[in-house]
Amino acid sequence: MREDTERDYILTGALEIHFIDMVKFKRLREKDIRNDTLQRWMTYFNQDSPPELVEEIVQMDTVIQKAENKMDFVSQDKEALRAYQMRAMAMSDWTSGINKAKREGKAEGKREGKVEIARNMKAMGMTSAQITTATGLTLEEIEGI
Repeated sequence: MREDTERDYILTGALEIHFIDMVKFKRLREKDIRNDTLQRWMTYFNQDSPPELVEEIVQMDTVIQKAENKMDFVSQDKEALRAYQMRAMAMSDWTSGINKAKREGKAEGKREGKVEIARNMKAMGMTSAQITTATGLTLEEIEGI
């Protein structure tokens, strides 16, 4: 992590953040889990990976093996597992809500744009039928402008 204003000033060397595109990884035709640590991790986290492959990866990488042991430990604690599952569901719900809001916002923005265009066309003296054809708005919507 670095200071915003002083790019050469490192705040901490103890933290690295990586953004990984799982969709892009899944599209990758040839994967090199033997030589590429990142691809091992992505295969480990990929829910579509066959269990045998995940087990092979766990055996070949001690760090992933430690993570697997930690996951096994956490999954034994029913309360911790439930908290993990609830958080995963909450994040999924939040993402769905954000995506829905974006879609609705785009649709509303398009409609408002059409209304503005219709208003301008009306001011230019165009007929409601012409405005309907051009904007896709109904006659009732145009008459209400």
